[in-house]
This record gives sequence, structure tokens and C-alpha cells, in this order.
Amino acid sequence: MRKMMISTALATSLIASVASAETKVSAYIETTLGSGETPATSGNTPVNQGTTIGYEHGVTFSGSKELDNGMTLGTTFGIEDGDAAAAKGITFGIGNTSIIVGNDLNTIDDKQSVPVIANAIEDGNKGLGVTYNNNKLTIHETNSIGFRTKTDYGTFGVNYAPKVGSTGFNDSNPGHADNGKTGSGLAYGFQGSLGIEGLGVNVAKTVRDTDSLDSKERTQLVTGISYNFGNITVGAQNTNYDNVSGTSLDYSATGNADARSFGATAAINDQFSVGIQYAEYDGAGVGTANEEITSITAGYNLGGATITVQYHDAENVDGTASNNGEAIELRLKQSF
Repeated sequence: MRKMMISTALATSLIASVASAETKVSAYIETTLGSGETPATSGNTPVNQGTTIGYEHGVTFSGSKELDNGMTLGTTFGIEDGDAAAAKGITFGIGNTSIIVGNDLNTIDDKQSVPVIANAIEDGNKGLGVTYNNNKLTIHETNSIGFRTKTDYGTFGVNYAPKVGSTGFNDSNPGHADNGKTGSGLAYGFQGSLGIEGLGVNVAKTVRDTDSLDSKERTQLVTGISYNFGNITVGAQNTNYDNVSGTSLDYSATGNADARSFGATAAINDQFSVGIQYAEYDGAGVGTANEEITSITAGYNLGGATITVQYHDAENVDGTASNNGEAIELRLKQSF
């Protein structure tokens, strides 16, 4: 009887704990119809890639619970395109400060100051094979630990990845085959308005070792600013890469590169918006000409779903003069 009473009390306690926690499920699906003429792998003659239909989808489970010591415990687990590659981890909240252990949760070095309606340039031009990327060395998608604290002026954050090559559900053995011998990474930054309505400031620095234990450090310094006035938002951002070379930003003791972007969006009414982005990239081991990309987007809110049309024009891809391409995408996204 005593064992039964203990078991009953324990079960009641567990049920009460679950009942007092808040759990949410969110999901999305994107359907894209794309057509493009992309740069050739050799020479400057574009290749017509035809028209394709593609999908992206994801689901996220999140929960939160007030602990007895006054802290808030948050949990997140996501699945994207059938793979457990989305955000995951736990967060401990203490007032305005959060301690974060996870993957793709502490995004202090992955913010975009340039406003967009659909995809940012680094995400929407994969078919064109452009080199430009405003956060190539970010560690937000690695298994990491850090904190964020909010103030009236903005959010400060720090993120540390013991092994920048560790991104999945590896076990706790440091020598696990999936972890590999990888270096560490440290990111810290600030995003906020500085107390000025409509202003957005974005400053972040990442110091990241190469994916080995050779202590070869590469750095990424992001500086950006945006401003919203009425139905118009404008923004600019520059990312400086140091100790890098080539399109994959391999280690080089003397190389550096710059990724610059500018953009604006305007809400014509509550449903219809338009936007433009321009970006350029140049750096060591990339080529002799500046890569330049222009993206023009129109979006319409259907209420529960959005439809966008995005046109991309790329010139001097990978720094090769006259290596040009263009693409257009029609995208329908539904979130629920």
C-alpha cells in the first residue's frame, strides 16, 4: 500500500508539472516555382536551367515552464525538410537575461539590417551560385552556449561553440565520430534602437577557428543600421572577413573580404509591399571584378499565407568579369 501511495503521489506530481507547462506547435510550408539562366561553370555563356517546382517545410515544438526558483525554462525542438536540422535546445530565463544552450537559438551574430520582403540575397540566389554572404562565419547554427540580456537600448549577447563542426544530435563523448576534431568559436554583439524610435543598430563580431585543432582564427565583423519611417524601411550592412581567402573563406594569414548590402521596403497598403536589395562582394582569392547582385521583390498578404515574386540579377559571379545570370521565383508560404 505504501509503495502504491508513493507511486500515486509521484504520478500526480508529474501530471501537475506537465499541466502547468505551456507547449506550442508551429509549422510552415513553402512552395516555389523558379526559373533561371545561371552562369556557366566555365566561360561566360549563361546556361538556361529551365523551370522547377520545389518545397521547404518545417515544424517546431516549443515549451516553457516557471520553475520553483523563479526562473523560466524554455525548450525548443524543430524539424526542417524531414531532418532534425532546425533550432533546438534549452533556455533559462532570469529577468531580462537568458542563458542559452542549443543550436540556432542564440543568433547574436546572425542579424540582417537590410529589410526584405521574401528571401535575403544570400538565401534567395542559391541557383545563381553567388559568393556574397553576410554571415558566412556565423556560429549560430553550431552547438553552443551563451547568454543574452535585454535593456532599454537593445540586446547584448555572447555565444561560445566548443567545436564549430558540431551541429547535430551527437552524444556527450567529445571524441564522437560526428564531432570530429574541430576548433572553437566565440561571438558577441549588440542589436537595438539605442532608445531612438525607428532606429536599428546591429554590431557583432565572430572569431572562429578552422574546422581543425590548428588554432587558425578567422574573424567576421558585422556593422549595420536601419531606419523605419511610416511605411518605408531602409537599411545598410557591411561584413568584413579577415584572415580568409576564396569563395569558401578558407584560412589565409593575409587575406580579407567585404560583403556590402543596401535595401529598402515600402508597404503600399496593408496587403501589398515592394522591396529592393543590392549587394556586392570582393575579396582575396575571389576574382578581379566585384560581384554585384540586385534583387527586386513584390509581396502580397493573403491572410494566413503570403505570395511573393522575386527577381534576381547577378553580375561578375565569383569575381569573374561578365559571368552573369538571372532568375525569377514565385513563392507561396503558409504558416500555421
